[in-house]
Amino acid sequence: MKNSKRVNKIEPSKSISLSAKIAELKALGVDIIGLNVGEPDFQTPSEIIQATIKALEENKTRYSLVQGLNELRTKISCYLNEKYQLNSDKENIFIGNGSKHILYLIFQTLLDVGDEVIIPTPYWVTFPESVKLAGGEPVFVETNANFQLNIENIRKAITKRTKAILINTPNNPTGAVYVKEDLLKVVELAIEFDLKIIADEAYEILTYDNSDHISIASLSDEAFKLTLSVQSFSKSFCMTGFRIGYLCAENDFIQDVNKLQGHLSGNNCTFSQYGALAALEMNPSIVKGMVNELQQRRDLAYNLFNELFPMEIPTGAFYLFPNVEDYIKKLKLKNCEEFALYILEKANVAILPGSAFGKHGHIRISFAQSSEEIQEAYNRIKGVL
Repeated sequence: MKNSKRVNKIEPSKSISLSAKIAELKALGVDIIGLNVGEPDFQTPSEIIQATIKALEENKTRYSLVQGLNELRTKISCYLNEKYQLNSDKENIFIGNGSKHILYLIFQTLLDVGDEVIIPTPYWVTFPESVKLAGGEPVFVETNANFQLNIENIRKAITKRTKAILINTPNNPTGAVYVKEDLLKVVELAIEFDLKIIADEAYEILTYDNSDHISIASLSDEAFKLTLSVQSFSKSFCMTGFRIGYLCAENDFIQDVNKLQGHLSGNNCTFSQYGALAALEMNPSIVKGMVNELQQRRDLAYNLFNELFPMEIPTGAFYLFPNVEDYIKKLKLKNCEEFALYILEKANVAILPGSAFGKHGHIRISFAQSSEEIQEAYNRIKGVL
């Protein structure tokens, strides 16, 4: 018996597949430096750990509201209102099992079979597959040479079946932080064609060089009504294993998401939510210290790898996205996937091919690891090129 066409239509996650191969090599004793990893090497702040332990000790382990703890949703809405001058309340907030889960819920709620979602490339690997799982069709549009949005390309891609434009800023995999002028134009398009804007802002806190992240929902009252803002505790607070993300949207959309989630897994992990609450209450200097350290690693990684490969300097997230076409030709390889495999086998350094993100001829290098590992990875890669 064959499994469903739905699951056969989606592609396996190349990042997860590579992680499995790396685990096999490490089990054989091979010293692999993982610059493929999409999480910082920092420890989760003790304030978050202690709050989670306290929740467990107080038996806060039972079912809770599907939409999320009232106190956490209230704290999130206050955070968004203060930081981005929104006018939200707790009824505009839904707590999910990480931003990946929330994207799944959004597309299941928003799309009918054949509906289209416009996705600028390069894109995070999960975007198109989440659209497909809801019966939709991802429509890819090229960004500009510096990975900023190409508004004309987005306009040309809009059809009668278009339901949404997906915007990811700061961007994974490029590290680009989209400029306000372009985001305003996206809002104008959404108003003109009656579209939703899905704003994946998981890296909102991680910006460098005084390059501020602009939340699309903050651009106007109309922008707030049209935007489904997806954010996460994973990257900003080093809580990847807690699996806590959230959606900010108009109440009617939140209630439909809540209805769907009620028939899936119910509430998100109760005690993890108390850890998230502590994250928003702890001293902001803790996160600022992490961001400062990541900027130092960004500077080191960029200065090193830019000697080997041409690239844009990222102003957000924690990735470099260099062009490796010259080395693909020099080494007589077929594509960036073979290049990434070559680097893994010859240099024992794990990177991701740009094809995983819809952009051939590139690779993604994470600078979320220590400065020592970044330096050693550079030395190894340089030695095999």
